[in-house]
Amino acid sequence: MIISTTAGALRTAVDGTDIPAGWACLVRRGMLHSECEAVEHWALPQGAVLTATPRHGVEEALLVLEGEVLLGADSGERVLRAGHLALLPHGCRARLRAEGGPARLVTVRALAASVSDRLPPRVPELLPS
Repeated sequence: MIISTTAGALRTAVDGTDIPAGWACLVRRGMLHSECEAVEHWALPQGAVLTATPRHGVEEALLVLEGEVLLGADSGERVLRAGHLALLPHGCRARLRAEGGPARLVTVRALAASVSDRLPPRVPELLPS
């Protein structure tokens, strides 16, 4: 289920920079009855950059579907290719840049354990039979 999509540039709310990327939000929080914040599909043209900052307040899994991206973090830089998965812990500062051509990836954002441990249990409502 695609909730929202754009084929043009995005302007980030955090620092106001443009992200020249195709984007589709596949799932938003509350739809999964879990602590998942969002599942997003990104189509990045060559040179496009995505950032992760502690201000996002989430943990993130990044799965590269096509192409390659350069992941830069405090621990160094690494090239991720199709099929590679990167896990970004809560509080991580990272930068992804599409390298050598366009890239497609899926991101799964989840609440950090320090947040979700304080929330009441979420139980889906049962529909009457």
